[in-house]
Amino acid sequence: MLSKIDKILAILLAALLFGGLSGCYIDGDDTDEEPPAVPRGVRTITGDEQVIIEWYPNGEYDLAGYQVWRGRDDTNFNSLAEVSEDATRYVDTAVQNGETYYYAVSAYDVDGNESELSPEDASDTPRPEGRNITLDDYALAPGRSGFDFSRPEKGSVPWDSPATDIYFGLDTEIGVTYLYSDNETFMQDLGYHEHFDAVDIVPDMGYTTLFVELIEGHVYAINTPDNNFAKIHVRELYDDAVVFDWAYQTDPENVQLAPSLKRP
Repeated sequence: MLSKIDKILAILLAALLFGGLSGCYIDGDDTDEEPPAVPRGVRTITGDEQVIIEWYPNGEYDLAGYQVWRGRDDTNFNSLAEVSEDATRYVDTAVQNGETYYYAVSAYDVDGNESELSPEDASDTPRPEGRNITLDDYALAPGRSGFDFSRPEKGSVPWDSPATDIYFGLDTEIGVTYLYSDNETFMQDLGYHEHFDAVDIVPDMGYTTLFVELIEGHVYAINTPDNNFAKIHVRELYDDAVVFDWAYQTDPENVQLAPSLKRP
């Protein structure tokens, strides 16, 4: 003989199995209204006509994706792109060199709940860059020994041009190669770096003028007379020539010089 409670349980079980119990209603609305955590570790990397935005991944099981936001100040943002839940990076190519942009990231789940914007101060100013510039010794080839960062499309230029920022030469008495400047460009050796992108921000102090010894594999920070910062990476060094990569920040006094994704 089944007890009253057993009968009720049997009826409920049958209703669940066959869905035909008249008058029996079970509320299955378990919609999540809790948004994901705010994305952490948002940072930007300076590029040539592009900015890379990176962040740490969220860990929610119901995460659906991220929203990347961009603004021209640190308070007003517009939606820039939606990316998948597996993404931790976005490359913004709709930018102009010398202009500053601010970024934030939010996370949203499968139910449409969205987090607040990330709190980090993530701003960036893209800048031009170039590869494999060759300068010859100014004593041997004076017309191909200098470089003007503001006109990089010219390539090598005469060392004694008024616009020349740096030029190359060998001191034959002591056998040492130097980077020279005669127009109040300041230079600083930042030491050996395997990759050009190892230096993302150059110092704003500690520079010297007139000349600095060149060493293969070293990165050098440059401060031009118009107070624009630049950097070069010495790729190859010979007694009569130097080959380097360069980046130049067109926004005055801005020390952001990290790389783009472009690699040789």
